[in-house]
Amino acid sequence: MGRLIKAEFRKILSTKLWWGLLIIALLVAGTWAGMLSSVFDDLAAELSRSEVMRLAGVRLNEISFSVLFLTRAINIATIFPMLFGGLAIASELGRKTITTSFLTAPNRAMLLGAKGITYAIWGAIYGIAIIGAATLGIVIGSGGDHLVGFSTWLAIAAAGVLSCVLWTLLGLGVGALIGSPVGTVIVLLVYGLALGPISDLVFTGMAGGDANVAGALPNGAANGLTGSTAADTLADEIQANATGMSKVSSELLEGFQDTARLAAGGLGSFGLLASAAIFFAWAMAFLALGLWRTQSRDIT
Repeated sequence: MGRLIKAEFRKILSTKLWWGLLIIALLVAGTWAGMLSSVFDDLAAELSRSEVMRLAGVRLNEISFSVLFLTRAINIATIFPMLFGGLAIASELGRKTITTSFLTAPNRAMLLGAKGITYAIWGAIYGIAIIGAATLGIVIGSGGDHLVGFSTWLAIAAAGVLSCVLWTLLGLGVGALIGSPVGTVIVLLVYGLALGPISDLVFTGMAGGDANVAGALPNGAANGLTGSTAADTLADEIQANATGMSKVSSELLEGFQDTARLAAGGLGSFGLLASAAIFFAWAMAFLALGLWRTQSRDIT
């Protein structure tokens, strides 16, 4: 298995795809984070007028609102590790090079397992790089104001890396199912840029902003993974810095968390653990189906 994983890494590093998509992902994450941070005043003013902030007696400079921009930038950039994973097996099937891979491996199951492990690692690499770029964009865009603490940043980073890993594996499964690089890119882009976000908006609008079926779909669950982390962070900071927390009911605090989750891009999503479990299930389901389809393909 170790030799197969090394071979997969050599195969990936011999192409331009990994660094081409990575550069674009870094630019998108950094640019979005910087742009969102630069218009911070409008969003901050809106949130500061919320009933929770007013009753709790929390000042604006005590809350690290930049966590919302960090998670939003991460969510947007995850489309690139998804595409990277999607082209893994689909490209080999399209070029017929997977025949050689199958013939030189002990068996198909070991080769496909090595691909899964390799692309999970690459998903983590993409995640770390995206988080670094988004963090830099936040620092530049905000001028150093309202930055998150290290422990909060670490929690967001962990959620972001997990999201990138799962998107990569989900893309890997979709690409293996479709078997065509062009078809895979079209399907993933249509879902990631249009169908997923639009369905989130529709379902969330129908539910009045509450958690709903959108959070049970891949896009909503993935965004909820990072968005819920951001929402929980802001709620904890309000509780820690409040002078009038006794005036804030649990319903008001939950409403604030829902609003923060929406601002972070987690439309209709559930809590952190639920979102993580749902997205993990989707990623594993697509991965298992894709690998099973590839295992049974006639490649002659």
